[in-house]
Amino acid sequence: MVAVSTDQVYALKIFKQALGGLPFELASDWMRKISGAYGVLDAAGGYAKRSVFVLDAHHRLLYQNTAFESGNRTHYQAVLDVLKGQ
Repeated sequence: MVAVSTDQVYALKIFKQALGGLPFELASDWMRKISGAYGVLDAAGGYAKRSVFVLDAHHRLLYQNTAFESGNRTHYQAVLDVLKGQ
């Protein structure tokens, strides 16, 4: 599992350390290529909309939510439900 952010690698490293580590990797999309390819880049603001994409081992899209709300428990549950099926 990988989380992708438009933050720089150094900022992601500090974030991960501040949390005491994470059970997944953080990747930087500093050049905005991934967020652009997935259609979640706010070009005017230069950031990616908070989104979740779950892909299987063959890179097939299993789930997407391009309006993910960090305070919405049902959004997390939907992701967990998809991951349980893997």
